[in-house]
Amino acid sequence: MKSSFQGWCFEVWIAEFKVWHKGSPLLPLSEKYDVHMFSQYLNTFEENGQPKLMRLAKFWGVDKEKAISELLNHPDSDVIHREGDVVFFAQKAIRSFHTLVADKTVFFLGPVLEEKGFQWWKVGSNKKENLTRLLEKIQKQKIYATAELVSIKNRKTGFVSFSSVPQVDAQDLDWWHRALDEGYYEYPRKISLESLAKKIGVPYTTLKDHLRRTENQLMHQIAQET
Repeated sequence: MKSSFQGWCFEVWIAEFKVWHKGSPLLPLSEKYDVHMFSQYLNTFEENGQPKLMRLAKFWGVDKEKAISELLNHPDSDVIHREGDVVFFAQKAIRSFHTLVADKTVFFLGPVLEEKGFQWWKVGSNKKENLTRLLEKIQKQKIYATAELVSIKNRKTGFVSFSSVPQVDAQDLDWWHRALDEGYYEYPRKISLESLAKKIGVPYTTLKDHLRRTENQLMHQIAQET
């Protein structure tokens, strides 16, 4: 049964920010290692009288295992569960940077991309001035944070999350993850399709067809949600 929210869109102001801030358990990993992450806030709760946030991080890239290992041993992160390349963890709410600068007038759209020592925020609001005020609040943090406005526009969008990824054949998804990890989708590419096929041990044409099928499924899902 398809969700009644399939393809549901609304008009909103959207800003994309390039952000760096102190106190993140993930940002240093993306700077130290050849790794990329999607992170998303999942829940808030109280433990022993302390407010906490539950998050997940999805890792890919050549050094993903090194980065995951370091997160598992991070003193300020309470790792709850690891499922393959995804880590569920909790942290003190007071250590979460977005709670210091965001308010009820703005909201995050989808997960945050973390790579090369920066976070890429996609933030929405019903008013443009709310987003410019958020940028100013971050920039006032001085030595604790930096922020750059990448774009701001009024458009129709939908909420895109990990749960919206379509059902993809397990083998196709595995090859797609391998392509991500080996840098096939980076710019410039770190590996050719021919070399990737040899590493995986499948014919070039087979891998090309399966990756295109997976990409087509993912792109159609994104198009329905945005």
